[in-house]
Amino acid sequence: MKKVFSYLLALTAIMVFTACNNDDPVNKQSFSGTINNRLIDGNEITFSQGTASAEVDYTNKIIKITTSYKDANGETHNITTPEMKMSLDKTGTNYSFNNANTSSLLEGLTGNFDLATGSLWFRFTVDGATVVSSNYLLYAYVTTTVTNPDNNFNYSHEASAYWFLPDATGETCSMQISNFAPNINGSVQAATIEYKGLKLTPTATGYTVSAAEVESSYSGYYTITDLNFVLDGDGRIIDGSFKCADLDFKVAGYMFPSAI
Repeated sequence: MKKVFSYLLALTAIMVFTACNNDDPVNKQSFSGTINNRLIDGNEITFSQGTASAEVDYTNKIIKITTSYKDANGETHNITTPEMKMSLDKTGTNYSFNNANTSSLLEGLTGNFDLATGSLWFRFTVDGATVVSSNYLLYAYVTTTVTNPDNNFNYSHEASAYWFLPDATGETCSMQISNFAPNINGSVQAATIEYKGLKLTPTATGYTVSAAEVESSYSGYYTITDLNFVLDGDGRIIDGSFKCADLDFKVAGYMFPSAI
């Protein structure tokens, strides 16, 4: 899928999850920022936000992560992974990694890191529960299909990206759309547009996002209704729809460029 999203969105992402190069001749970067967690223990889902940092050695293709999450009792847990080997796929931006040397404390750790968007996602099992974490709920690898319900004429494009930013409780979020084209011909009308106060529900497989009606950051313009998104595949797959300007929008795609 084509990865096109506005410069402003990319710049904001870099500011939220900052990176800094070391002077070491080995090509290294370190990242730190907010991490969104879901702890799944049977039928109980616990959302929390913590702090995560990652050290990436591109020369030797190694990543090491320090992260925090809360359990169902509100207790904070801090974890540092061992150094893990990364593999770069054919897209040239998407690294995958896993902890081959599993232990009783940190089992089955697997994850992805995308150079193009800065998205970091990982999952592991600890004390019988599964923890799924991501710094961004950012979907740049998507197809948006816009349909005129009056004549069923539709147009599909890959220009827009969708970014959901949860609040600290995991109950609401804002949504930013880059390269927003609220028309049937794919003409971009807003480089970045934001919708606040959407209902967010953490689930066993990701999140749902919904709103009956929500105003945009362009006061008086681009009101959205009937918004429903499912962020599935442990948050890596997006599927959803909404209405705007008497048109129907359908969104489908991925957090990472490779099919999951």
